[in-house]
Amino acid sequence: MLPALADARVAMDSIRWRRTTLWVPPDSRSLADWAACRPLPPTRFRSLPRRSPLPLSSLRYSPSALDRAACAPLAGRMNGITAGQFPARFLREDGRRTATANERLVMGLLSRGGPASRADLARLTGLAPHSITRLVEPLIARNLLTEAAPIAAGRGKPSAKLSLIGSAAFSAGVSVMTDAVSLALLDLAGGIAAERTERLIDTDIAAACRQIRRLIDAAVAEAGWDRGALVGIGVGVTGYFIGDGARLNPPRLLDPWALVPLDTMLADALGGKVWIDNDGNVAAIGEAMLGHGRIVRDFAYLYFSAGFGGGVISAGQSLRGRHGNAGEFASVLPSDWPQPNLEALRLAFADAGVPFPDLHTMLSAFDPDHPAVDRWLDTSIPSLDLVVSAISATLDPELIVLGGRLPARLADRIIERVSFTNPERRGHHRPAPRVVASSITGDATAIGAATLPLRAAFFGADKTAGGLE
Repeated sequence: MLPALADARVAMDSIRWRRTTLWVPPDSRSLADWAACRPLPPTRFRSLPRRSPLPLSSLRYSPSALDRAACAPLAGRMNGITAGQFPARFLREDGRRTATANERLVMGLLSRGGPASRADLARLTGLAPHSITRLVEPLIARNLLTEAAPIAAGRGKPSAKLSLIGSAAFSAGVSVMTDAVSLALLDLAGGIAAERTERLIDTDIAAACRQIRRLIDAAVAEAGWDRGALVGIGVGVTGYFIGDGARLNPPRLLDPWALVPLDTMLADALGGKVWIDNDGNVAAIGEAMLGHGRIVRDFAYLYFSAGFGGGVISAGQSLRGRHGNAGEFASVLPSDWPQPNLEALRLAFADAGVPFPDLHTMLSAFDPDHPAVDRWLDTSIPSLDLVVSAISATLDPELIVLGGRLPARLADRIIERVSFTNPERRGHHRPAPRVVASSITGDATAIGAATLPLRAAFFGADKTAGGLE
């Protein structure tokens, strides 16, 4: 969090303060919310003179163009790296943006909570009823929202529920692994219409993109959707960012994908707007939007695949870090400690006389009660104990979610055995997070990647115009 805090202070120092009306948010989250460009409803107003001594953490303001320019790079670190343009059909009348900040706020509430009346939205946002009407009418006109017939519920005027129209837009999510490629199609309302997994035929980027395009075309045709409603393509790739744009450092088996500008290369090859992030971050974002994150705002996500990593969700937002590598939990372990990844499990099966050529094959025929699994657990649990203890001490999340390509029954076996370093003091232990299995079925990275375009277009911070509006 320190880099974001420092950047936020620099950006705030660059603002030309005028005598203006500022409002104080209801709690101490204001700085983080500012950095993420997330609007919060005002609770009280206060006029502040130039160079007010009021603490930075208590300020909230109506941003100018300069403020938005300062905020944009901070928000850009929240949702991965992108290249390409939104299809024109999804832009507002101004031709620049897909949605304003308050439209995103309303659509985000409908996405997380389901159908709601205009009165419900007014209560949830703190906005006046007439402001809600001004927000939702254009969204209805753009066929992004629908309003059902009013339903009487007790006394008073019958309420009509607003909801997202799933068919209005959809996204494709792709997971590129060392041995396989997975696809998920996600509609605007959060429905998963298609999922496919195939062996990765060729690691060459051009060949892999041809395979990905074929997967997308077949899935869209099978779903019977309008290809023109595709907002964009999210791609999760195993590996870590090197601090130079979308250049990742993946495992050796994905050498053609290493240290190249994946955002522009994939946007050109796939013919659409593309978002790139590593697999752990993407899976965590998917869990935030479609899994445990619908209820829990703070959790760490452990991603199990050929490697071991994860992501962090803080206050409902992806905490990517300065270089996009927050959640690289494998680096917590000393170099001579076993890495608790599924490739180690595949090798354990081989040592037991049950060889599998790749993870895809092993997971298709997985037996959680095999003695090889017991040996893998005996080796891996001390490493996992260290990782979860470090997460608990440094991040203090509500949950630690076990996911990625980890089979549910293996997650259950880990949960039974994993433990925290948490000594007692005066009869009390430090509150510790619960360890749970991911609530998302299917390929977590592909599903998470599919949330990136929809989040960028309609639910997350607005970066097409640089910030709040």
